Amino acid sequence: MKLTGAVITGSAVGTTQIGRARAATHHGITFDRVVDAVADLGCDPKGNADVSSKVKSALDGKTLVEFPSGTYHWDESVTLDTDRIGIRGTSDDVLFTFPEGYNEFFINGSCDRALYENFDVDVRPENTATGIRVASERGFHIENIEHIGRGTADSKDVTRCWQLRVNDPNATGVVKNFVAKKGSAWAHYKGGDGRVGISVYGGEGTVKVIDCHLEEFGNNGIYASRSHSAVQVEGGTYRNNNVCGIRFSGKGSYVDGATIEVDPSKYSGPRTMEDDSFKLRGIVIEQGNSDTGGFDDAGAKVRNTDITIQDNPTTGQAISMWTGGRTLTISDTKIVFNNNGAPAIYREGKTSQGSHSASSGARWLHMDTVQITGAAAEGPTILAEEANKTKIKNCYIEQTGNGRQGIALPNSQGSLVQNSVIDVNAKAVDIDTSTGQLKNIRHSGKSLPKNIGASSPTPNSPKKAANKVSKSTPNTDTPSNDQNVLEQAIESFIDTLL
Repeated sequence: MKLTGAVITGSAVGTTQIGRARAATHHGITFDRVVDAVADLGCDPKGNADVSSKVKSALDGKTLVEFPSGTYHWDESVTLDTDRIGIRGTSDDVLFTFPEGYNEFFINGSCDRALYENFDVDVRPENTATGIRVASERGFHIENIEHIGRGTADSKDVTRCWQLRVNDPNATGVVKNFVAKKGSAWAHYKGGDGRVGISVYGGEGTVKVIDCHLEEFGNNGIYASRSHSAVQVEGGTYRNNNVCGIRFSGKGSYVDGATIEVDPSKYSGPRTMEDDSFKLRGIVIEQGNSDTGGFDDAGAKVRNTDITIQDNPTTGQAISMWTGGRTLTISDTKIVFNNNGAPAIYREGKTSQGSHSASSGARWLHMDTVQITGAAAEGPTILAEEANKTKIKNCYIEQTGNGRQGIALPNSQGSLVQNSVIDVNAKAVDIDTSTGQLKNIRHSGKSLPKNIGASSPTPNSPKKAANKVSKSTPNTDTPSNDQNVLEQAIESFIDTLL
């Protein structure tokens, strides 16, 4: 990547930083100089004058710009290709504003490393959407930023909140405590260019998304599939996002301790454009044309996560593995599913999806210690098509609607369903077109094992699986013994085979 490191001569920095220059390090990113946006750059803290040109003059690849309490207005986009980029509020009362109709990144930066911290972005003006692009070599740190208002724009290309990239496979970028509770409008997909909360595009490094809150986006809360990056989502809330709350791919990627929800009663936006490209899901696994080697390897995981799908106005699932998705492991997770006719968990078969072909190689679904409850009717609760070597163990399924089935594994050879309770009023397990084994399955279990499902979360932190063992059973603190205890607890009330 080209790193220009522009030299500033006679700029606001060059004339004011004498006697003020000091080095600073935040979150492992070091800057040679720190300047005050008001005292040193002359930015208006009352939001009456444009600050973009003054801020751009200071971002020379070595300087951190700090904003004291106030409102700062951006009229223009700042485009950079440099070493380090740093924008930081020094209080909890820093607001960036934009003119009505603004629809572009207000900072579009290619850099070695970047820091963005402690400010709010105002997208309340009509037809306004903005965000920041970070194309980094060695990572970034983003923390304590909120988008205020509903970012919608009358455009086929609506600017994303964040567009992120880490090129170095050994480097990490972090997004922490980013909040956008009215991201856009949930059905404004706009042919794939609707607004996204966090987009991870390309790169080979790791992107960690920690304790973020994203709601009501028209084109994914997190869109992080079709790349080599490991995307790791820890904690956070993802509610009422079109396509899905979290979309990611494979190797090194996971969702751990998140809360994911679809519930129209909690949606506050417009009910427009719902007749096209509108489907609300919880999680999507997708690699793309993986047989070309252009996308991430298998290995996606979901653990310690709570998913609720309540009165979904679409046929979306809690977890969906698209045709281009490879493998998925789900563990210690609770799903409440009330969406008639749709599976709670869906492994799509080898069909085409537009220009994207089915994935090659392993396509299995592994589930261990997963609870699915709710009143959904009709169709299977878990549907895994062409998913050889699928394994579903130590799970509890209770769906009370008419005609609801348990598990269907069409054309999924070598599969296993074991040590599980399936409480439905239609067929519990269907492997008629597959080879596989059923071991210790109970079709009508009324009592829920205390050991099954995710434990209660600690606010703003990933849930832990440490409470899987019931209080009446000694905890040996070893995974193997904990698994044995869990299987014994389930087997104790299973007395028939399906």
